[in-house]
Amino acid sequence: MSGLPPTLKKILITEKTGLTKLATAWRALEQKVSHALPFQTYDWNLCWWKIFNDNSLLHRNLPVIAAIFNGNELVAVMPLTNSHIGFQRIFLYRYVRPFGADPNLTELRIPLALPGYEQVILGMWEELARHEMFGLTEFQIIHQSHQVKLFLLNNHALHPLTERNIPNYILHLNSDWPSFKSQLKRNIKESLRRCYNSLKRDSLQMEFVVFQGREQVQRHLPAFYALHRHRAAAANTVEHPDYFSNPRHQAFLSLLLDSPFASRMYLFCLKLNQNIVALRLGFRMNDELYLYYSGYDLAYARYSVMTTVLAETIQWAFQQDIRRINLSVGEDISKTRWNPEVIQYTEYQCVRNSWWRRYTGEQIFHLRQIKKNLRPQLRSVK
Repeated sequence: MSGLPPTLKKILITEKTGLTKLATAWRALEQKVSHALPFQTYDWNLCWWKIFNDNSLLHRNLPVIAAIFNGNELVAVMPLTNSHIGFQRIFLYRYVRPFGADPNLTELRIPLALPGYEQVILGMWEELARHEMFGLTEFQIIHQSHQVKLFLLNNHALHPLTERNIPNYILHLNSDWPSFKSQLKRNIKESLRRCYNSLKRDSLQMEFVVFQGREQVQRHLPAFYALHRHRAAAANTVEHPDYFSNPRHQAFLSLLLDSPFASRMYLFCLKLNQNIVALRLGFRMNDELYLYYSGYDLAYARYSVMTTVLAETIQWAFQQDIRRINLSVGEDISKTRWNPEVIQYTEYQCVRNSWWRRYTGEQIFHLRQIKKNLRPQLRSVK
């Protein structure tokens, strides 16, 4: 990046108190970045560290917070986990990756940066690679595809082993609901018509309710977990695991609700004849709404209740002057049918660019793939 101000300062914060020291500056940066993601917020990352930071005799996690300051202003931040396998400072294997290494709770793990500082914060990966003296370190880098590809093209201290594309789907709300609906494809218009007509035909009285903030969301979390479990059991549809069967995952949401992040949390609820039949969790980020996990009662699946929840949520968003709805990552028909914009992210697994590290990293990746392919066979044997 050319034309950087002389006041620019790049630092790596490695002490465990580094997160809390950045709280004020980090939260201020969130307000300056257009379309910030919930996973980039200070509160999400602090809660994540408290719940998912694991240490044992031979496994140690340390925070590495890469931060860019322009004078006294924080302009980019990237929280990383430095995982060591070995004794103390002598390690055989190390994994440096963004906060959020969890079973799909943190859906996008990218740095938070003002425009123009993306390549500077990505450049911190090369500095980390140059500091490696012993053992094998694997680096995981995730960003918008064009940004991370440009970084790897211009920085040769890292060698990419693998590449995974992550599509993210965005709805733009530029007018009003009737105009938005008129521009939809015929199949989704017909699907919406059937959704509402089927409820009327069977004399099911519909009510759409929005729960917001700590008390309301906390009160309805048991229903959300139960309906999410129902959704995971659905057959003949896109497979979704029960992500909240793990008590730690529920503890993570509870911790978020005990933080300032709670004001961003919403549950979008569909009631039929006063019974809750579908819920979807969402996070409001200024003028953008990020739609997260959902669940529904399988007894009402024939009414396509989740399609109705999304349609009602979009109408609510127009009323709230929300300009974008993020449908989250991962390609499936429930997102693509709405004709959204697609933002491509790419995840790379990298090692330092030396011949033995490249070879060793490739062998480890190959063994991982064998283990991954064996898991379904082992489950079927059980």
